Amino acid sequence: NAERLIQRMMQKGLTPNDITYNTLLRCISKDMDLVGRENLNNQSKRRDNRSNPKTESKPSASVSTRTTQTHQNLLVQKAESILSKMEDLQIANTISYNTMISILSKQQHPTSHNSNNNNKNQAEESVRQAEACFHRMLSLSTATSDERIQPDTCSFNSLIGAYAKIGASIPGAKERAIRAEDLLRQMENLYRENPEGNKSVKPDVVSYSSVVSAYAKASMWGEEGCALKALEILKMMEELYEGGEEGVKPNKRTYTAVINAFARTGQPENAEMILSNMKRRYELSRDVSLKPDTICFTSTIDAYAKKGGEEAAERAENLLHEMENLYNMGDKDVKPNTRTYSAVITAMGKSGLPRAAEKAEQILDEMEYISSCGSKDLAPNTILYNAVIDAYARSTTIGKCNRAELLLERMIEESNNGNMAIRPDTITFNSVINAAARSSFGDYDVRKEAYMIGLNAFKSLHRSDYCQPSSITYVLFLRVLENLMESEESRDYMAGKVFELCRKHNLVNDAVVSQL
Repeated sequence: NAERLIQRMMQKGLTPNDITYNTLLRCISKDMDLVGRENLNNQSKRRDNRSNPKTESKPSASVSTRTTQTHQNLLVQKAESILSKMEDLQIANTISYNTMISILSKQQHPTSHNSNNNNKNQAEESVRQAEACFHRMLSLSTATSDERIQPDTCSFNSLIGAYAKIGASIPGAKERAIRAEDLLRQMENLYRENPEGNKSVKPDVVSYSSVVSAYAKASMWGEEGCALKALEILKMMEELYEGGEEGVKPNKRTYTAVINAFARTGQPENAEMILSNMKRRYELSRDVSLKPDTICFTSTIDAYAKKGGEEAAERAENLLHEMENLYNMGDKDVKPNTRTYSAVITAMGKSGLPRAAEKAEQILDEMEYISSCGSKDLAPNTILYNAVIDAYARSTTIGKCNRAELLLERMIEESNNGNMAIRPDTITFNSVINAAARSSFGDYDVRKEAYMIGLNAFKSLHRSDYCQPSSITYVLFLRVLENLMESEESRDYMAGKVFELCRKHNLVNDAVVSQL
């Protein structure tokens, strides 16, 4: 529409100027946002419907992502053409380049772990394009001394944001974070050289928070130093703000990024330290931008769930109770959600505490009751049921595989009645098989019952028309045979049959072979 309006302007003898073309670039930037949101919505719908056989005929995630990339590539080419035309007309300015850098940084990339090298190359190419645009702007500014194209805070922030926006699952995250920090330091140096003359490049909360986010994403790869680096920059922001720099005040997003960084590197104590810091600062200032919310609490609980152990489970449960108490007192910002409860259940399952699995199932039952009373947002899903089944598998509860099987049967019955949110998936069946494999204690009858439960789950998964076995399925069932079959001859015979079935499904790997 904007392009058509420009054509009409020219037909009427009106000459487009920098404002006209910059407006067109902003329209392209908004189109990039729309295409990106549509792709994310499609991904969300595929996740919600992945267990529904009717969705199998729909385009795959890779096809949808390629379509998005093609559309975005066309928009990028159009934007580059407009910027080149503005340069030819000598009307390009800081806004033009900033918008172009922003457009380039909005390109989305596939995140499949099956093609990490390709993903990294594509991600780095988009950042290189953004860098090239930034340096083109810098070179022109230096060569011409034209203040209209001088890089400003927005220019730096757009490029730093380009590094920070790339998905954490794409390799090279630490290198991208370092490059983002280098740009931040460049901004600081330019501003310090001439605070009065270089106010336009003064780092702000976006500059620092984007670097924090980049290091937080890099921590996903187990880089402990990245989490500490994120914390270091957060502390720098706090010091600058307390020294009078209002524009760099850390906000909820900044603190949450650091919490997530420590959660990913298995440092829940540091994550809770950040949460406590937020609570203290909010209590002193009553600044809502520092008020911990559901995401902050849940991320901290998730950190304890990842660590496991008795103390971690106790801390996770205490944080949940704190959230529930605050919510019951009227604080709607800390209402526990399904992810919160799932994290607590996972922490309990990894605790090794007596009756931890029973407590996990009790939480599940309470959620069922609450959701039946109207709180549909707390209705349990497959992930929650899987967490409870896994808790039983890890426990020393007598008859734990019976409890696991009952939960599986409940899921099947409910999903057959239309509740697709708790339809069993491959992980569900594998968890029941695992519960059976870990039931090697007890007399002959107990062990035989456990074997039959594991066998039934194994067979049901192979008969399923909505999920399929994985290599882990065969690893776990081979453990069932090893731990529960009395006759060595029968065990070897069954192991051979299972291995042939595994080979038929092209799922043989080193883990499967090691169980033979």
